[in-house]
This record gives sequence, C-alpha cells and structure tokens, in this order.
Amino acid sequence: MHIPFPIHISRGRNLLNLYLFEEDWQSVITEIECHANETRSWSTRPGFFDGEHESRVLPIHVACSLRAPLEVVQTIVEAYPGCLSAKESSFKRLPIHVACQFAAPMDVIDYLAQQYVAGTLEPDILGRLPIHYACSNGAPIDVVRALLKANPASSLYEDFDGWLPLHVAVHFGASTEVVREIIRVCPEAVAKKTRKFSTALKLAEKVQTKNREEVLALLEGSMVVGKSGRKQYSIISKVSKAA
Repeated sequence: MHIPFPIHISRGRNLLNLYLFEEDWQSVITEIECHANETRSWSTRPGFFDGEHESRVLPIHVACSLRAPLEVVQTIVEAYPGCLSAKESSFKRLPIHVACQFAAPMDVIDYLAQQYVAGTLEPDILGRLPIHYACSNGAPIDVVRALLKANPASSLYEDFDGWLPLHVAVHFGASTEVVREIIRVCPEAVAKKTRKFSTALKLAEKVQTKNREEVLALLEGSMVVGKSGRKQYSIISKVSKAA
C-alpha cells in the first residue's frame, strides 16, 4: 500500500478515501457507485504538497495526486461534476493543476482539460497554470500538446515572476519536442522576458541538460535579424514543423 501522506479521514462514513490511498481502484469505483456523495467530502491532508503543506482536498485531488487511472477519475467526475472547478485550500489548485504537478497519466490530463477547458487558464496563488507544472515536471509532449490544444492562450500566460511555460520548460530541462511545440504555438514567447529580464535563451545558457545544445540551437534558430539590424524573434520553417 502506497501512502504518500497521513490519512485523516473525515468524520462519518467515508471508505472512498481509504480505498484511494490503498490504490484499490476497483473498490474506489464500486464505492462511488454505491455512495456517490462521498466524492463531495472534503478532508485535510498534512503534507499534501512536497510533504510539507497541509491542504483540504476532495477525492478528485487525491486521485490526481496518486495518478489514478482514467476510469477512476471519470467515475469521480460523473458523480460530482462540480469537482472539476474545486480548488484545494493551500495553493488554490484545481484537479488539473494537481494532475500536472504529480505527473498523472496523459489520458487523465487530456480528459480534465476537455471537461473543464477554463481550468487550463486558471492560475493558482502563485499565478501558475497547469501547463507551468507540466513543463516543470517533465511532462511528455502529448501532455503539453493536449494542454496547448485545449487553450493555446496558456502559452503566453505569465506567473507572478513573469515566467511563461517556455521559460519553465527550458529551465527544468523539458524535452526538445516540448520546447519546439510551445514555440510553434506561440513564437512570440521566445522574446519574452521574466521579471528578472531573462529570455528563454538566457535561461537555456545557464542550465546543464542532456538536450542543452538542441534547445539552444532551437531558440537561436528562432531569431532573425530585422531590417533595422536589431535582433527580432520569428518562427522559422525549421521550428514550425510539428514534433
């Protein structure tokens, strides 16, 4: 049994939380079918984030944090559709934030994005969207592509430090395919600076990752010299090709 943080089950009958923490997915589904109201029950989880931050959460948040399979997440949402817009208490994150932060399965993140598109452009208290967490946690290209497809505007959304998803992806060593996809959707992101005046290229120069040279070439290849002689940013044919 895998329990990443202590169980503090709410008062009254609620076996759903127990089955979730045991990762007994079939029992989770059966419990919801018999007692759908349990999907609306909030509980307090010490150490829910990073083993430090306590939060009040719904079963949907717990399921996403435990990387529950799609069938489980669908069952919870069907029993309580309102859970899609419910924010946990610590960082005000939606289920899709939690799913991206804890590297939930791609089909789960895609499902959450489709069921609640507005959630892909909803910031937490740090000003970060789900795609920021996907980019900082090594999400595969299919996850990032699904988030961008659901809401392309998320590619140009700054957190409170002025970081775009592209900055995050480069800083945390996302795959070359992920960096390329973000640039394809939002070429102007290459020129954007953080609040500390760092472009994605400047950030890429500071990190040591396996694909560092590829990312540097990709970012540099997105620069063209305008007629004025100043460097401008543009998407070129090499970059515009989908990964």
